[in-house]
Amino acid sequence: MKKFTLLISSVLLLSSCSYIPFIGSKEKPKEEENPEITYKKAEAALMKKDYKEAQQLFKKVLEQSPESRIVENTRLNLAESYFSSGNYEEAIAIYEDYLKMYPLSPNSDYVMYKLGLCYYNLMKPPDRDQTYTIKAIETFKKLTDNYPLSPWIQEAKKKLKECEERLAENDIYVGKFYLKTDQYQSAEIRFKRAIDKANSRNVKAEATYLLCKTYEKKKDKKEAIECYESLIKAYPGWEYVDVAEKELAELKGEKKEGIVESIKKKIKEDLLGIYK
Repeated sequence: MKKFTLLISSVLLLSSCSYIPFIGSKEKPKEEENPEITYKKAEAALMKKDYKEAQQLFKKVLEQSPESRIVENTRLNLAESYFSSGNYEEAIAIYEDYLKMYPLSPNSDYVMYKLGLCYYNLMKPPDRDQTYTIKAIETFKKLTDNYPLSPWIQEAKKKLKECEERLAENDIYVGKFYLKTDQYQSAEIRFKRAIDKANSRNVKAEATYLLCKTYEKKKDKKEAIECYESLIKAYPGWEYVDVAEKELAELKGEKKEGIVESIKKKIKEDLLGIYK
């Protein structure tokens, strides 16, 4: 019995000793502790559209090796993962940091384009705050000014026009409020700005018509007549040009034949939405 107990004790002692590393030995680092391997895993997760996993792994690379040669690509891919997952505000912060840290990077034009897209995707409707629209315009303009040969220029210019159109629509929305509340000077400023910013003929025509109505409300008959004449000449195919012609005829004391009163009612309801 004593021999059996001694044997068990010996086995337990040997087993416990097997977990004690030799003095001076060097343990092999775990695979996930290698930043380059972690980076490859993060790239694979990004390709699979597993954005949450990719973000965690890219962040781990930055923590493991902040001075590594792969850090620049890691930051860019981290921003891309946020962009692709629709988290534009997080992407904005990283894209902006990237441009500050690597101003001479060959990816700078691409990063600036993606930064502009983040702001573009965060734009609000015309009746809401337009801070993101303004930031998108500033970013796209900076891209076109600083990188005229960039392959992203054409897309940036297209988005820039859409942003300017959004601001024009916002000016029309605010201008209608001013017109409704008899703040004619403020309304005039807004409608003129909308005309300058708008790219589509319909938006320009609408802003011009509302400017004409503003002059009319101000009792500035001369300006109103000139405005309507300009509108009719510039936008003969506009949906509500007949209404403008009727308004002009009434201002001149003439009678416009063939214009149904329901058209005027329609524009008041559908286009202006401001009359009682």
